[in-house]
Amino acid sequence: MAKPRTDEAEAFYIAVYETVQRIPPGRVTTYGHVARLIDAPQNSRQVGSALKYLHHAPLTNSGTARGLNLESDDNADRDESDSRDFFHQFNSEIVPWWRVISADGRIAFRASRAMDEQGERLQAEGVDVRNDAHSRPRVINLHEYGWFPPPEEELSD
Repeated sequence: MAKPRTDEAEAFYIAVYETVQRIPPGRVTTYGHVARLIDAPQNSRQVGSALKYLHHAPLTNSGTARGLNLESDDNADRDESDSRDFFHQFNSEIVPWWRVISADGRIAFRASRAMDEQGERLQAEGVDVRNDAHSRPRVINLHEYGWFPPPEEELSD
């Protein structure tokens, strides 16, 4: 994944990543709550996209990671070192993407291995991840494990 193409998209991704970094270990929040915290309550799907595109490995000296070239035709006007800095600052080991789940308490549907990894990471932090009686896989009790601080503007009221 290349660095976000516009300054607005980059600012959104950074806001998502910085907010997700605030979620304490052993707690979860929802895509919608992250969107609310960054004052973009209509953009919960875009929160999911930002997390989906987190870079999944530290950069190597060649400027690539997991074989993905940081340069692309879509991103030709971006400086390569700027992209390396962005991915070094925000990657899947630094941003705890696994702590963000669906509003119904489920791990969001995607490739089975990614869902398994998310469940394993949460369980390693002490979160009870279970299948319920209604065949809903990978469910987390939001009342017990939820992290839902109010948005900053609500704190100042």
